[in-house]
Order: sequence, then structure tokens, then C-alpha cells
Amino acid sequence: MAATIDILEKRVGNLENLVFGSSDKDVEYPKGKPANVKCVESLHNVHSKMMVSVAGHKSIAESFSKLGQIQNYLDPEYADELTITQPAKLEMILAEEDLIKQTASSMEMLKNLEDVISSEHIKAAASSHQKMQALSQVHLKQQDEAARLTENVSKLLSSYNSIITLLSKQFVLWDKLVTELEVKAKPVKKIE
Repeated sequence: MAATIDILEKRVGNLENLVFGSSDKDVEYPKGKPANVKCVESLHNVHSKMMVSVAGHKSIAESFSKLGQIQNYLDPEYADELTITQPAKLEMILAEEDLIKQTASSMEMLKNLEDVISSEHIKAAASSHQKMQALSQVHLKQQDEAARLTENVSKLLSSYNSIITLLSKQFVLWDKLVTELEVKAKPVKKIE
């Protein structure tokens, strides 16, 4: 209840800011008057000022008198009434006859299946749906965990491959070095 009152007070404050702008509203409307009296007085002042400004202009006064008629002309439904004749409306309905019949038969089928739709099995499916949602959440968490583990395993395999490659290169270098040392250490046979 308090939240509703706060919202209403904010809306009234916004309206006051729109109406009064930066001027001091408390000077023109002392706080002793109720808000509805202030509003009525403000509307009356605006109305009287409008009537004074319109007093010498017949075309504006006529426009005010025809305001209801102008609103009718601006209404899209009124424009449709003027532009679409009864035979055209009938033709539009007949053109959509198949769709209307299909929709009517679907509605009738739904009406006939209302007992099935509102059965206990369907109502129990709602609780099953909640269980499925919970299982879906668990499944999503497990998928995330599996993706994270796959990424970790991929990093480990990459590190393992790098280490094996480095070791292989080192063994090749050592083998080459040992071979060179063995060749140098072998006594050379002199040919006589």
C-alpha cells in the first residue's frame, strides 16, 4: 500500500513539474488548499485564458465546436467505414472463409478436448515439468563442468606434447653428441 502511495506521489510530482516548470508553485497555490481544488482552479484558469484568446477568432471557435467531429475523422475505424463498402467487406469475409471455417473447427475440437486438457494427467504434467526443469539445470551444470574438464585435459595434453617434443629433441642432441664423442674416442687405424 505504501509503495502505491509513493508511486502516486511521484507521478503527481512529475505532473506538477510539467505544469509549473521552474516557477514556484507554492506561491501561486498555497499549501492550505487541497490538491483537487488547485487542479480545478488551474484547469479553470487555462480554460478561461483559452476562451479569451479565441474570443476574436471565429475560425478557432468553430474548430473547437467541431472537435468531436475532427476526432471521428482521425479515428482509423471511421476511415475504414468511409473507404470500405459493404460489398467489399462481404468480399473480404468470403475471401477468408476457409480460414474462418478452419479456426471454427479448431475451436470446436478444443471445446471437445477440454476434458482431456483439464484431466489429472495433464495437471500432473505440470509438476513433472518442474522436475524436468530441475533436471535440465543439473544437466546444464554437468555440461559446463564437462566443458571445463575437457579444456583442462586439452591444456594438459598440450603441455605433455610440448614436454615430449622437447625431450625428444634433447635426446637427439645427446645422441648426436655421444656419437661424435665415440667417433673421436675410437683409435684411428693407420694404413701401412
